Amino acid sequence: MRTKQTYPRSIFILALLKSWISIVGSDQFHPNASTTFKNMEQIFKVEYLDNASLTGFVAEDVVQLGEFYVNTRFGCVTKSQGHDWAEADGILGMGFPSAALRSVPFPLFWALTDPTREAEEDSNVLRERIFTLMLSNDRGELVIGGHDPSSVEGGMVTTPVRASPLANGEFAYMHYMIDVQSLKVGGYELLNFRDKSIAIQAILDSGTSCLVVPDDTFDGGLLSSPFKTFQKHFGDLDEPLITITIEGKEFTLPYDDYMVDDKPCVMKMKSTPRTFLLGDVFFRRMVVVHDLRDPMKPSITLGQRHPGYELTTKLQTISGRAHVPLGKKQVQKPAPAMEHAVPLAGGDDEEAGGEGG
Repeated sequence: MRTKQTYPRSIFILALLKSWISIVGSDQFHPNASTTFKNMEQIFKVEYLDNASLTGFVAEDVVQLGEFYVNTRFGCVTKSQGHDWAEADGILGMGFPSAALRSVPFPLFWALTDPTREAEEDSNVLRERIFTLMLSNDRGELVIGGHDPSSVEGGMVTTPVRASPLANGEFAYMHYMIDVQSLKVGGYELLNFRDKSIAIQAILDSGTSCLVVPDDTFDGGLLSSPFKTFQKHFGDLDEPLITITIEGKEFTLPYDDYMVDDKPCVMKMKSTPRTFLLGDVFFRRMVVVHDLRDPMKPSITLGQRHPGYELTTKLQTISGRAHVPLGKKQVQKPAPAMEHAVPLAGGDDEEAGGEGG
């Protein structure tokens, strides 16, 4: 039988969104209290680019998100390293199956939207594989099954998710990666493309605190380093907006949204993949709709959040969509391997000073 305590209590991390968030009003999950819990006797380990890791064993039980639930596999963490995992209870799987562990092949959201599970006794399956994430500086909201039109100010744009190349030459959807045509600070373009008709890919990653931009020209594809261009101009500007153009529509980040501890929350990539990260600061004024109804053509729909829209503080269903309130941990200071884009003291070739924070 299904227990009432089917999801963890405090902080969740959205896998591939990885927000430090919590389901408000939920209770802690105790495996021994569940009559349907199964230990699958498989070990797993997840490692992150900043050397943090999680280790544990694979289990199976009925897992519920909002009003939807299904019997599925998940990992039980027994050991953690790096980050402040003390308040974390688990990783809520909202990413792609291609990026999942082999021992847990279906992320939770895909299991909750699997039409072949509808006839199962312990299931209430969502028929529309869409979810929306909205964050503020202190909390958030997850909308399951679509988005609330009243949350959006102005129009929205839809852009395809880009597949990632694999080592075997094939492609797979690993991240919520989209095309970005322009990234400006106070009117200064950071993406100075040699060929003006192209774009650069950005990964939507709400678990990364900042905007993380490359310090690279990609073999001449860019005329200058985006990170160094930001360093060069930021110190001369008075509380500038950051403007990001996606599918021809400009989205703005106010100065107060991207400043953390009196520093711009703009970081340098510690490696140089041909992409950059749109982190937590991007999500604070946005409505981000993840449309996965066609697994071969996933898309992201973006809109500026209406300033009068209040993120929900209680679990509720509106027009068939579940609105799940999310608590939110304070923005984490980025890993020391990433550098803040503080203004350059010297010429353009100088590296950023100080440690990431």
